[in-house]
Amino acid sequence: MHVRLSVVLAALAVAGLAASAADEKKPEAPTPTPAPAVMPEMPPLPVIKNVAPTTVVAIVNGVELRQSDVNERLDKVMKMVGGRIPAEKQALFRAQVSGRVLEELVMQTLLLGTADKAKIEVTPDDLKKAIKDLPVPPGQTVEATYEAQGMTKAEFEKEITTGLKIQKLIEKETGGSAKVSDADVKKFYDENKERLAQPETVTARHILVKIEQGADDKAKAAAKDKAEGLRKQLLNGADFAKLVKENSDDPGSKETGGEYTFPRGQMVPAFETAAFSQELKAIGPLVETPFGFHIIQTLSKNPAKSPALDEVKADIAKYLENKGKGEIVQKYIADLKAKSDIKYPETK
Repeated sequence: MHVRLSVVLAALAVAGLAASAADEKKPEAPTPTPAPAVMPEMPPLPVIKNVAPTTVVAIVNGVELRQSDVNERLDKVMKMVGGRIPAEKQALFRAQVSGRVLEELVMQTLLLGTADKAKIEVTPDDLKKAIKDLPVPPGQTVEATYEAQGMTKAEFEKEITTGLKIQKLIEKETGGSAKVSDADVKKFYDENKERLAQPETVTARHILVKIEQGADDKAKAAAKDKAEGLRKQLLNGADFAKLVKENSDDPGSKETGGEYTFPRGQMVPAFETAAFSQELKAIGPLVETPFGFHIIQTLSKNPAKSPALDEVKADIAKYLENKGKGEIVQKYIADLKAKSDIKYPETK
């Protein structure tokens, strides 16, 4: 899928669902749990009082949820957000998202209970494949991704398993696929030409010499010396792809010669600036980012363009199909909630 198109379609799918956290930026790390393509529309969210952790704040078909459950998930959200929200606004942000967190827990409890009744299971192979297929930011590992979200390996695998079980339930209960016609695709294309325009991109490859978190000056200097040595080898004609495979600490590109194609705004600023500004084929100077030291070679610069319908037809059809499935999911969950006994004894 084209980079720009995937971003636009994802944005369209969640338009209007942004949290009301005073326009704060979202965390960059992806949430690993699989979820329906479009979440159901939320009813007015419960307002959580300042209550003790042991207080029951919701009951879902007899299953009690306590404030401690909400607090635990809120703590993870706050850790993910990190320093993106000023300290003086963090209490407000926490209060604003608490109702949404509770409603997500209610929905998860409802769907898991339904999945258990339907005897839906997640096998070790299901879990292994889901983890393997997770999108991981350049320069990071799966482990770094879930650790950044404040999770242990066991918690991470539990979250993935929960998401897979819910996903299997929804697929079983909703089934089939939404039908999308060529006319639907053409209509979407005509109405979204500007948003589907592909921005300027660059194709570059790199070698990363990682700096471990909390590394001292000696370790940083050793990493820099190693990176300088690799750069000298490249300047003397060494095979870039070979050095990547033997030395790079970026698992996301190690097996593809260190290569990425990306628009502006996707990589960390120092990496982006170097890739877009370097001369083609040149071995650039060392670039330091929070991940470590990079040796970057820009391979091509690709100007912005508006794609023809045939270039994006399959992507649009897939998006519209997922959107249609999302609407089916919304109805299924709304019907399920209507038939369930959900109470909020301490939130009103």
